[in-house]
Amino acid sequence: MLLVSEAVESTEIDPVDARIIDVLRRDGRISWRKLADEVFLAPSSVADRVHRLEDEGVITGYTATIDAEAVGRNVRAIVDVSLVPGDHADAFEQRLAGREEIVFAAYVTGSSDYSIVAECRGTDGLDAFVRWVRADQAVASTESRLLLRSLVG
Repeated sequence: MLLVSEAVESTEIDPVDARIIDVLRRDGRISWRKLADEVFLAPSSVADRVHRLEDEGVITGYTATIDAEAVGRNVRAIVDVSLVPGDHADAFEQRLAGREEIVFAAYVTGSSDYSIVAECRGTDGLDAFVRWVRADQAVASTESRLLLRSLVG
């Protein structure tokens, strides 16, 4: 998986760069030759463009996509969390960072403060995770939803 910075403001992304980014998002391990074939450039030109996008901070890294079920995490849920009033967000976020079940977490608008995607080892694992979240003194409430199947991502 390709990681692309959202904070870069000054880099001009032309249609070829956009296509390179799109291809790399689908396959971050693609060879220069195959990537060049996809965007109709020479491999050296593609390599130069990718290196420029990396140097300019547009492409911030590459990561592996793991099959959660293959590693025993067969229950995926969204856990929405609301905090009690006060200045608890930074400490709560630091505690979340240490949990291996969390594959995505975001501070959000709406009725909750955070949306967390957790991949757990069965329903017992999800139960343990939700109980851990609820035990946090900064947490006012949670709402969990099981993900039945992924459509994108």
